[in-house]
Amino acid sequence: MIETRASTKILELLGGVLRRVVAVEATGARVAMAGGLLSRMQTQAQASAQENGFTRMQRCRDALARLDLKGWKRSYHQRLFHDDFLKACTRIFWKLEPAGTFARQHLEILQRNNWTHISQEVLVSTPRRFGKTISVSMFAAAMLFAAPNVEISIYSTCKRISQKLLRNVQKFFSVICNDDVASSGFVVTRSNMEEMVLRGPVGIHDVRVVNSYPSKVGPFCRPKSLLTFFGKVCPQTSTFE
Repeated sequence: MIETRASTKILELLGGVLRRVVAVEATGARVAMAGGLLSRMQTQAQASAQENGFTRMQRCRDALARLDLKGWKRSYHQRLFHDDFLKACTRIFWKLEPAGTFARQHLEILQRNNWTHISQEVLVSTPRRFGKTISVSMFAAAMLFAAPNVEISIYSTCKRISQKLLRNVQKFFSVICNDDVASSGFVVTRSNMEEMVLRGPVGIHDVRVVNSYPSKVGPFCRPKSLLTFFGKVCPQTSTFE
């Protein structure tokens, strides 16, 4: 009876020690997780503080240049398309800056890029098989990579083309991220046949969206999205072919 009580007492003591060890390890794990989260938040805050409209614009150019190096070398005309697209989207890169920053830096933007003005609309009219769909896909992927909180809407002539275009955007975005989206700080939160939603590296509020819709457009009002691409326009009727 004495030996049984002693053994029970020892087991109780060992159980208490093990519970304390487990509690300490759990606390250490929580502290490590909290420390890691704080470190990531600080890194994001520092990165955001060092960024401005000029660095975001350059990141977009660098993303397009990366596609050139990854087997998707752009033609001369595709580069011209992208230069005009970039000019039209300039304001988006200053979206996170304090109010009035874009107006104050407008002259500097023109000088740095050797521009005379900034147009917010671009109309490209070319023959068939000229690389328009690929150009739009490349640029949309580069904008997703470079511009926080961007929302892109692309309207195509039919459902088949709209789905293909979105697949191209996803493919080019992966190429820009060296086939590892997570290592670049992005998380795909939703993806289907008409849209892809990403959480960007700037923070939890950095949500980037690309929508690709089939559309048959006549007269229309300006859409509310920040960046909109349209399919080929028939100049005679101002409607889609």
